[in-house]
Amino acid sequence: MVECYCWILGVYFQPQHFLARKTMTKVIAMTSIIDDIYDVYGTPEELVLFTDAIERWDISAMDQLPEYMRVCYQALLNVYKEIEENLTKEGNSYRVDYAKAAMKRLVRTYFDESKWFHEGYIPTMEEYMRIALVTGAYSMLATTSFVGMGESATKEAFDWVSNDPKIVRASSIVCRLMDDIVSTSLSKTEDM
Repeated sequence: MVECYCWILGVYFQPQHFLARKTMTKVIAMTSIIDDIYDVYGTPEELVLFTDAIERWDISAMDQLPEYMRVCYQALLNVYKEIEENLTKEGNSYRVDYAKAAMKRLVRTYFDESKWFHEGYIPTMEEYMRIALVTGAYSMLATTSFVGMGESATKEAFDWVSNDPKIVRASSIVCRLMDDIVSTSLSKTEDM
């Protein structure tokens, strides 16, 4: 959790953005947990149910999930409910819809990657990059970070960031390739 907080501190360093830091720390932590569910813990059948539940974004969808996913799903809904409650006080509740849409998009691509793995499918570089640029989570985090930016983040700004502008796409490419290079280097080191 401390690592998540320090990471977002680079975005929201001003003291008045305490609530935004707290919120983004929770979103980053949830993203990490969800990523692990798709990468490590979920069976293909469970991941279909989990993806469907997140797409529905409804507490009643929790009934179909295995116990360990229920805990995560409930926590995810709670984090976004808290975001919505805070935004409603400011008169900006529409912003949470952008954040939810970005999370749903991320989860769909986690599911696509998981499907490739379980089917033994090796994507082309183009297929991989199309999905990997989303699973790096930078696009989702960029969109969600706008939630706490006060009045400087207008509806137009949300529309802009939600459509993968060049700067977000370029950042996603750099971060994704760096992550892949580091992962490959670590993997080779562990094999020695």
